[in-house]
Amino acid sequence: MLAITVQLLHGTIRAGSPDDTVLAGLDPTPEWPPSPARLFSALVAADGTRGRCRVTTGAELAWLEQLPPPLIHASAPDAVLASPLEPRFVVVPGRAESAVQEYPARQSRRVHPGVRQAPLADSVIYVWLDAVPADHLHAIQRRAARVGYLGCADSPVRLRATDRVDADLGDPWRPDRSASFTLPVPYLGFLDALDSAYDTWSAGEPMRRAWIRSVRFGYRPPGSLQPDTAPLPEVIWLRFDRPVAGRKLLSVTETLRAAVMDHVQRLLPAGEEISNALHGHGPVDELGAQARFVALPDVGHQHADGRLLGAAVWLPPGASPETVQIVRSALARLSAERLVKPRWFDVGIALHAGEARPWAASPRRWCGPARRWVTATPVIHERWTKGPPDLREASRWCEHAGLPAPTAVRVSRHPGLVGALDLHPTQVTRAGHERRPYSHLELEFAEDVTGPVLVGRGRHFGLGLMSPQGKRKEDADG
Repeated sequence: MLAITVQLLHGTIRAGSPDDTVLAGLDPTPEWPPSPARLFSALVAADGTRGRCRVTTGAELAWLEQLPPPLIHASAPDAVLASPLEPRFVVVPGRAESAVQEYPARQSRRVHPGVRQAPLADSVIYVWLDAVPADHLHAIQRRAARVGYLGCADSPVRLRATDRVDADLGDPWRPDRSASFTLPVPYLGFLDALDSAYDTWSAGEPMRRAWIRSVRFGYRPPGSLQPDTAPLPEVIWLRFDRPVAGRKLLSVTETLRAAVMDHVQRLLPAGEEISNALHGHGPVDELGAQARFVALPDVGHQHADGRLLGAAVWLPPGASPETVQIVRSALARLSAERLVKPRWFDVGIALHAGEARPWAASPRRWCGPARRWVTATPVIHERWTKGPPDLREASRWCEHAGLPAPTAVRVSRHPGLVGALDLHPTQVTRAGHERRPYSHLELEFAEDVTGPVLVGRGRHFGLGLMSPQGKRKEDADG
């Protein structure tokens, strides 16, 4: 076992996204907990690599980068306070004709200092369960003793590396491929990438952290529900920084899909095509296994108003690990920007990291399990029928959505939940597509069904989203 304890000497940390968004003046997304890749980079800087090593050989770094992502014992998201720091002007080197802040012949430049965070616990502990060789442990201890800060230089820390931990550390952040929240982690070749970046910078050429490849891995926050088995689909959950009117649902999901596709295309190597699991243009028998882009409305309680408070990207069970990884990377980049449709909406998005609020953007709100499900957004009928859809037709829809056949169905033109969206025909029809009838449903199943549940023709754009009923009282009050 290898455990590295990072003590925040000021009780705070300032660490931003590895995408250099703070330098660009964009809305900064602080990183919590500090990523394993950030810790690894600090250890690299502590004694260098190759011929620059003074107290180690560097072999311990090659060993460390090959380990799986560690457990991270750190404060939960709701136990971390954040204080945005205002941009300011600083004096820069070089002569100029003007004077700045009583410095003659100088100029100033605007800088963006990012966000300072104060967690409830002033320490972060990274735990790798793999046995650590004694020589590697001693080398990592020497490097840890030489690390003075983590993140920005005004975030002083003290590091300690051991081969044991206390038994009562509590619930950690756990690596989980199905988790929506991701952190950059070391990978095989990361050390070479850092060396290459250092060589470029040493030669006087420009270099940014954002130009170094990042690999992200899902992490499940402390206190979150632990699935009994790994879920079949991969669902990545997002929160909005401001609500969007429910009538704009289709515009939000179409814009989200286009933005994800754009970022995925940028991340792919030249000449490589986007996976069929994302765009759904594969063979007919594979169209059911297509990504779903879902907007999450506020529904189901007495004050619900149907406004969109988050979103989710549902990747089918057949999606390859490479596809899942690249979509996570695309959403991480998108979270540093904004989701915008001019004159319609302009929202910032953030990857869900276990926050309890808003409840509408929490996975627990939409995943069940439950036997009874009621629509939060209208279901587009898959085909034209005489009269309202019956149980047989609803069973067809469920089969196409990968769900078991229901035992009962109730159909209504109007919503059955407070806040559920009652949309105009123009608001449930994509541009250039045929208008079809739509309804609100209540489905009952013989056994518990785990969500998120989406049925009908428009499920790939968030229509036909259903809410589990019979939840615990504390969840319903959320």
